[in-house]
Amino acid sequence: MRNIRITAELMPEEDGGYSVYCPELDIYTQGETEGECLINLREAAELHLEELGEKAAIGQVIRREIEVQDIERNSP
Repeated sequence: MRNIRITAELMPEEDGGYSVYCPELDIYTQGETEGECLINLREAAELHLEELGEKAAIGQVIRREIEVQDIERNSP
């Protein structure tokens, strides 16, 4: 068994809690707290990798931030 490092992108939800995304494995999960999200993501990632078995390949993610213009939805 080998250890791998994955990314956890946490996004607060409007009604509370968080969604979390892992771009390397393309999986989502959620939790009420940041800590719960990370626990849930670890479990989901391990199950995902177990399911893939020998076919498991972790791609490199090249992350860049860009700025976009927000378009107002209530424009006349």
